[in-house]
Amino acid sequence: MNPKVLHNLTMIPFFLFGIIALTVGIRWLSHPEPWLLDKIANETILKESFQDLFKREGNDNLPFYLTNIYRFFGLWVSSTGALTLVFTYLTRLGTRLSRALIQSVYLFLLVGATYLLYVYIPNSHFKYLAGAFWVLYAISFWSGIQLNKFDN
Repeated sequence: MNPKVLHNLTMIPFFLFGIIALTVGIRWLSHPEPWLLDKIANETILKESFQDLFKREGNDNLPFYLTNIYRFFGLWVSSTGALTLVFTYLTRLGTRLSRALIQSVYLFLLVGATYLLYVYIPNSHFKYLAGAFWVLYAISFWSGIQLNKFDN
């Protein structure tokens, strides 16, 4: 296969990862009640609706607490997306080292996220996003291996 095509197939998935993570993170940062973005999965874990949870005595500040936790999470996810975009843009994943580094980090992230999704929140709609990420990762990984043959 053409090295330019392989290079694009190695790089484009990480641009997509970055754009998606940045978008999802900004959504958590900007939503007035971010815990509702995955309401069904969250209420399944809690075995209680948020409405009932917030009515309970002593939980007056719980919405404020959840908002802050999700804002932090949104900041973390959007920062990860921004860093992925910047790293991919600056390096163009043009060396074996740059490809190996980002693929190693994302392998760790994907394994961890997939484990958490399927063990703790199996009915989350984010498992479909994780599945798409695995397909993109596999394309990038395979293309990177093929591209390494041209680096010699």
